[in-house]
Amino acid sequence: MSKALVISPRMVGEGEKEARLRLDELTSLLRTLSIDIVRSISYTVKEINPSTYIGPGQAEECSSYASGYDVDEIVIDAFITPRMEKNLERIFSLPVSDRESVILSIFYQNARSREAKLQIEMAQLEYLKPRLIGRESNLSQQRGGVRGAKGEGEKALELDRRRIDHRINILKKELERSDRMRRTKKKQRESGNIISFALVGYTNSGKSTILNSLTSSSALAEDKLFATLDTTTRLFELSNGSRVLLSDTVGFISNLPHSLMKAFSSTLEEAMDADALIVVSDLSHPDPVKCFNTTKETLTQLGAWDKVRLLVLNKCDNISDDFSLPFFRSQQIECVVTSFKDGRGRDELIDKIAEIDGSFSVDAELKLALSSPVLSELYSLRAVRKVDYQDSFVIVRCSLPSHQAERYLPFSLERGEEDQRSPEGRD
Repeated sequence: MSKALVISPRMVGEGEKEARLRLDELTSLLRTLSIDIVRSISYTVKEINPSTYIGPGQAEECSSYASGYDVDEIVIDAFITPRMEKNLERIFSLPVSDRESVILSIFYQNARSREAKLQIEMAQLEYLKPRLIGRESNLSQQRGGVRGAKGEGEKALELDRRRIDHRINILKKELERSDRMRRTKKKQRESGNIISFALVGYTNSGKSTILNSLTSSSALAEDKLFATLDTTTRLFELSNGSRVLLSDTVGFISNLPHSLMKAFSSTLEEAMDADALIVVSDLSHPDPVKCFNTTKETLTQLGAWDKVRLLVLNKCDNISDDFSLPFFRSQQIECVVTSFKDGRGRDELIDKIAEIDGSFSVDAELKLALSSPVLSELYSLRAVRKVDYQDSFVIVRCSLPSHQAERYLPFSLERGEEDQRSPEGRD
């Protein structure tokens, strides 16, 4: 297990609680990478030093601590420039990682799908590129700030800038191809009578556990940050017979590097294409309000906050008193308090999903000829609720998806039997 000394700069004006929570989050990130933190040092920073971020004297003091503890690397809880990294590595005579590097490493470790691997490789290359300037020609000896960039990823460090640019261009084209395929699948999905829901929220809030419980799935659910990077979608049948799509998504985090937001934009877009979003918040988190605000800010940036239809306040079994409940209930979003450890709130959550699903449907009674192909279409859409056969026609009670209702409403009893042909066959 690698040993690290953590430097936690605290800007003037930053609250003690906020600084502590930020350090706790970095600690969790490092534990996800199986890195042992031998000591963490907090410094108050009045002004960011352009050469070393922290003050030169503070850097020298950290160097003596690092020697005394015999650590393998230094991790600084900040976003540092390539120049700062190079200067700090010279002072410490040890590799230096910043917050972006740590998160990149976790993404590299947890990427499963081909698309996620392409995205993280591109993010790694864009992170490494400015750090190759001024490096020695034997780049394979340089760690480059991203854990996991050796072995399978060693090729990234051996590339010169031109080859890196070439590889980035290839990755962009491959991701664009994946994006086109995703949009095609989205159109096929929209042609059916299935409403899609996406579980979104702060990392490690319990989204994967909820997906597994509701759909009897086996999506990876671990008590680690960023255990899920790929969007996982499962079919979920409600008690009324209606079916919905339920997706698990990559979690959000405060101060998520812009490069990673950009790299995983296509994965996030797949979730944002859902008809409705369910925000999952961890009530047992030391600051659930901040996590919620980070989620809200991220969804607002993605232009998807208006799709939020339900707020799941999860892990209620881990708390004795929750002073954040009044805040959540003031958000004008319907709330469900749950614990998927003991099953509390599970049935209520299912009922709420059914209600939301119903809001996307239009109930109608259609009058069709006995030979009309529309009836088979309605069955394929799973829209049929009841069929009443008459001598020369059939009355169909159905629940139509809102985006397709206009195709079938000309058959409505309220409008009369205007046309007996298939919707595709009408002029």
